[in-house]
Amino acid sequence: MMQYRFLLLTVVLSLFPLFNLFNTPDLIHTHDGLVHLPRMAAYYKALADGQFPVRWAGDLNYGYGMPLFNFIYQLPYWISSFFIFLGLGLVNSFKITLSISFIFSGIFMFLFAKELVNDDKKAFLITILYQFAPFRLIELLVRGSFGEVYTYTFLPLVLFGILKFLNSKNYLYLILTSVTFSLLIFSHNSVSLMFSAVIVLFSVFFAKNIKNFILISFSLLLGLLISAYYWLPALLEHKFTHGDLYMKNIYKDHFVDFYKFIVPNLTNDPSLRVEGIIVHIGIVHTIVIILALWILIFKKDSNKKMKSFAIYPLILIFLSFLFMQKISSPIWENISLVRQFQFPWRSLSVVVFSTSFLAVYVLNHFKLKKVLYWFVVFFIIFATSPLWNANLGYQKINEKYYWNFPLNTTYYGETDVIWSAGPAKAYPKKRAEIISGKADISNFVKKSNMHTFSIKSETDIVLVDHTQYFPGWRAYVDGRSAAIQFQDPNHRGEVEFSVPKGEHDVKVLFTEARGRIIADFLSIFGVIIALLLIILFFLSKKNTKKSKK
Repeated sequence: MMQYRFLLLTVVLSLFPLFNLFNTPDLIHTHDGLVHLPRMAAYYKALADGQFPVRWAGDLNYGYGMPLFNFIYQLPYWISSFFIFLGLGLVNSFKITLSISFIFSGIFMFLFAKELVNDDKKAFLITILYQFAPFRLIELLVRGSFGEVYTYTFLPLVLFGILKFLNSKNYLYLILTSVTFSLLIFSHNSVSLMFSAVIVLFSVFFAKNIKNFILISFSLLLGLLISAYYWLPALLEHKFTHGDLYMKNIYKDHFVDFYKFIVPNLTNDPSLRVEGIIVHIGIVHTIVIILALWILIFKKDSNKKMKSFAIYPLILIFLSFLFMQKISSPIWENISLVRQFQFPWRSLSVVVFSTSFLAVYVLNHFKLKKVLYWFVVFFIIFATSPLWNANLGYQKINEKYYWNFPLNTTYYGETDVIWSAGPAKAYPKKRAEIISGKADISNFVKKSNMHTFSIKSETDIVLVDHTQYFPGWRAYVDGRSAAIQFQDPNHRGEVEFSVPKGEHDVKVLFTEARGRIIADFLSIFGVIIALLLIILFFLSKKNTKKSKK
């Protein structure tokens, strides 16, 4: 009963920072909020058009389209699409999607912490440290990080699955690990990669033996397989974009002076911020690190397992801080994958988890009396209360504009296609245009991933469909494939093809390219394996019960 009381209290307290999201119909102004609204609209329209997997945002970039969702995380857009379908609109769906991530991150962290320490009060304090780390509130209410907030939701659930397997030897928890790991990957590109390292290192420290480590590794690989349709095309087709070119040097301006991590910034002092972001890790979180180091160095602790509860998170904290300092510049400069993280301070997400985990070690050596315990809990919570406010204000939103957003929603050309002349600057006068010969175009119908129209021509013609080319676009004339040309200097990177004279029905369709088809099948294969393992588990359990009778 006590467990449910603390779980309920976790949910209630997690609502406090969310009140200012809903006290007005306006949108709380965040760094990324106005980017996510048109993406939400584009994703929903793609789903409504029957596009799955969703890869192409057909109305963005002045209707020339872009392969946005081939490269960007998708899970928060799945969730927001559900609420848009219910008629809640873009702004409310954005608010609800953010809020769900925060509430469930608290629930899942409590479940993981309870499994870790087998003590409700300790688990609750660890959860509060996780939920109310300053950077968590920055991600939620200042940055509006639509995808990153969900990585905090699924990280503890992945670790919970691993830990439940280790403690119960119930193989069903390995399937939970696989599924939740795939959801973590769907949540955000770079942060999920960092959290993958956190998970692997956790397995190294706590798997107990090689057999368990192999089984855990298999479950994580299965999660990779399930999510292959997303991450594999993003890796294979990244070369078709200008992402590396435009993001090459972003990291140089986002290193953090170390003192900013440990000096409290309760007044939101601009001199202690980095690009408008508070990077202080939290007063109690800092104390936890200091106490853990003091215990580890000066107090003799013969319990090797308990030492792991200190060494594991301290390694993560050390590497995270190192990664955010200029001394790590050679790593950023020479490894292109690392540059996809964009901002060194993103490693604070690992510090949030690690300092919370480190509290397990500290609480094992310091028993807090009841009054002091609750003082610490409420101090952690209310020390972040200045961050609950809409510090950047609110914005009245004309949702119609974002449903028909003309721009491309990226900051650094991450999905700008190499064959085009850059982002479009205006809508084309016609969606399809004859550039050679004479013909009439009629009955033009545009969906996010398909255009259909009729042509009546007196001569052989060449036409351009004003759509940005990307592998997977196909043209069909009367159901027969027509060769696409996309390097015409007068229409750089646009879909261009020939049509013979006469009357024809034309279809221009975005399909799965070969690499994406392989990735799709890998995901289907992964889901089938997961389902078969679940069936085998229940069959073996049923047979075991029969044999006992």
